[in-house]
Amino acid sequence: MRPLEFIVIFFSCSIFFISSAYAAATTIQAISFGSWIVKKNDAQYDIVLNPDGTYTFDSAAYIEISPPQGGIYDIDSLPVSTAIASVTVTQLSPLAGGSGKSFQMLTFQETHPPSTDASGVARINIGATSRSSGDGTAYPDETYSGNIDIQVNF
Repeated sequence: MRPLEFIVIFFSCSIFFISSAYAAATTIQAISFGSWIVKKNDAQYDIVLNPDGTYTFDSAAYIEISPPQGGIYDIDSLPVSTAIASVTVTQLSPLAGGSGKSFQMLTFQETHPPSTDASGVARINIGATSRSSGDGTAYPDETYSGNIDIQVNF
């Protein structure tokens, strides 16, 4: 049996700031929930990934194959040396494979600098929770990927 993989592929990223213009995102390290074997899906089980890469999971439901890693993204083309009021990260699409099964990404955590740097760049570190469906059906052996949105507010 091959391990079940949770790999978040950062397909799209919409970055908004006060003038409603779009900035660009450079992936330094893509957020990934690692690779796992799902032992049971009789309830919703979480893998909690912090922005610094530390994580916890329920060993009753998962067997770890490879560890998760927090996401690191440079958001550029922002106003130079400007204070950042907040950063909001949301799921655009859940972690899904070709079978129709999915994991929700929720409870996003992020860290960001107090302001953009002299080049108009802000480095955002991201963590999140991946939650199984709890519907009692098995997860097929496949790669699950999804999309997130990062909004930078000034």
